[in-house]
Amino acid sequence: MTSPSLFEQLGGEAKLRRIIDRFVDSVFDDVMIGFFFDRANRARIKAKEYEFAAQHLGADVQYSGRPLREAHARHPIMGGQFMRRLQLLRDALQTEDVPDHIVQHWVEHTESLRDQVTQDSGGRCDPVAAAERVRKSEHS
Repeated sequence: MTSPSLFEQLGGEAKLRRIIDRFVDSVFDDVMIGFFFDRANRARIKAKEYEFAAQHLGADVQYSGRPLREAHARHPIMGGQFMRRLQLLRDALQTEDVPDHIVQHWVEHTESLRDQVTQDSGGRCDPVAAAERVRKSEHS
């Protein structure tokens, strides 16, 4: 007997669709990153996000969207914007009471895709380096 997939442990399709609806709505409506979605079809993004999440959570669902690097290539997504999206994901997962081990898997999976989404050097947001740049500019 096989153990239930993360998708099944989460609660299946209905629960994942609730999470994705909440998450995508928050991304579209966010003042920091929502502008990336000005021309996007919200229902289509929800469908692709559902497929993508269901697949990495172990459901028998195929992702039918473009490869991530191709889908994000025309957007100048920086590390901080990537982190903002990740925070909105965490917020949606917390609001929907997703078990910690599923949150951890989902966040780690998302982090593993960072270099396919961001265009800045390494796709990282380094708050220490940013603070140092601000400090130097204030003393110039």
